[in-house]
Amino acid sequence: MARGKVRPLEKISPADISSGTPFVIFGAGNLGRKVARALQGSGGHVVAFCDNNRALWGSAISAAPVMSPAQAVASFPDALFLVAIWHPAMQGGLRHHVEFLRVLGCRRVTTFIPVMWNFPQTFLPNMFWDLPGKLEAASDAVHEARNLLDDAGKAEFERQWKFRIEADPFCLADLEPSPQYFPPDFFQLSSDECFIDCGAFDGDTLAQFLKQTNHRFNRYIAFEPEPTNFSRLETAVASAEELAFRISIYPYAVGARSETLSFSSAGISSIVSAEGDLKVECIALDEVLRDDRPTFIKMDIEGFELEALAGARTCIQRHRPKLAICVYHSPDHLWRVPLALHELLPGSRMTMRSYQVDGFDTVCYCLPD
Repeated sequence: MARGKVRPLEKISPADISSGTPFVIFGAGNLGRKVARALQGSGGHVVAFCDNNRALWGSAISAAPVMSPAQAVASFPDALFLVAIWHPAMQGGLRHHVEFLRVLGCRRVTTFIPVMWNFPQTFLPNMFWDLPGKLEAASDAVHEARNLLDDAGKAEFERQWKFRIEADPFCLADLEPSPQYFPPDFFQLSSDECFIDCGAFDGDTLAQFLKQTNHRFNRYIAFEPEPTNFSRLETAVASAEELAFRISIYPYAVGARSETLSFSSAGISSIVSAEGDLKVECIALDEVLRDDRPTFIKMDIEGFELEALAGARTCIQRHRPKLAICVYHSPDHLWRVPLALHELLPGSRMTMRSYQVDGFDTVCYCLPD
């Protein structure tokens, strides 16, 4: 359930930045430093950083001291604190960090997101963030996509939309334990599944798939282009030796066509990028799955989901598999993915679920009749 009404976060205007408002950046990592540079470049007054990493206390960044959060709140009671930590898998979410500062006595706090909106050329688009006005310009498509979802999906869609427009993490629901990609209240897996895992990472989804099927399935076919992740995936497959004859893994990206792509290798968030340091082979599912009958296709491929769906059109329309497609890698995927799924499989049931704080790991599901 979403939380009740809470004290609103502070707003930031260009006047706030140039008028001498003192800012304290909570988070002395890459994001915090980038936020500080943007503010200082426009006359903003960054008086300090604070961080939970004790090793940084007593150091300085561009002449601004790095303190403990408690010391910073006590030293700068009138400052506007900006939460610049956005790595929920390791650090918790924005709501957690805001609440932490308020417990320490911080009176004025917001997140880094309004800073991005004030400096769009520096920061945007970034994952699913963009200027609210750009998102609202697609209101007709947004409304159409929302109406394709079931009631639970509509509610999640609306929370994710509000978060992107208002940047308020308190509008998001508390997370409930549920296996990502395998929502038991929406569909059940059979012993005849041919599961296609696009963006298999290090075998985490394979492990969950084996658990959910109790090792009873037809085929598991995975694609993971990042070399370190693929090596770990190989290790995960090797540990399931008795099942290996039903498991196939490929070091390929998945897209609209067969081609060679530049790839930025960054572990969990590796992406296709013209500035990438790695060349990877990209395939279309229509080509590689000619002799297979997929029953379930999952895609978590860092913003390449729409291209990959285009490259799987024939396969999807012929075999009508269940689909689990991530929508959090690009600003417009929240609505464009449901619309694309509806175009591929009209009349299907669709829902949306989120499995991580701050909008990460949000998935659109499509279940053909």
